[in-house]
Amino acid sequence: MKIEDGTGKGYKARVDDENRLRAFAVTEPEDKHINREGKCWSVTQSTTPVGANDYVFYFKNTGTETIAITDVRAFCAGASILYIVVADGTPSYTASADLTPVARNLGSSKTITATIKEDTNITGITNGGALFSIPCPVANTEYHLRTSSNIIVPQGQAVAMYTTGTTAVESLWSIVGLDS
Repeated sequence: MKIEDGTGKGYKARVDDENRLRAFAVTEPEDKHINREGKCWSVTQSTTPVGANDYVFYFKNTGTETIAITDVRAFCAGASILYIVVADGTPSYTASADLTPVARNLGSSKTITATIKEDTNITGITNGGALFSIPCPVANTEYHLRTSSNIIVPQGQAVAMYTTGTTAVESLWSIVGLDS
């Protein structure tokens, strides 16, 4: 089977040694495409932990749609390392606040179904494995975790973030819905 142009001039598509079609095309990032459907959100967290190694952010997908965390921006008021981990167990809160996702498509009313909280010291969860770290060596400087693989959070799964420092932590999470 040959792919030929539609003009009748007989131009054929080229394929490389990895069986990929050679083409010149305009592309757009996946999250921009998903945002056209109104399925991209920002979640902002801001809290000061009680002590070092305290969990300050918790996200659990309680809906049926698979969710992806595409990137995280973070500031710390003092030198710290933030760890994003698989969260096992049942969280317990001392001074929690519910966090509301903000749609990045201002014309969309779509929401996600999730438990999203910040707290000064979330307990009751255990580290099921480190996913990423965000070193913040300089106070009040933005650090950006970019991950092309994303963090995929299926129904019933959770992630949390803890800080090695004791100063204020602010983060902005980019979240997309993956199911149609």
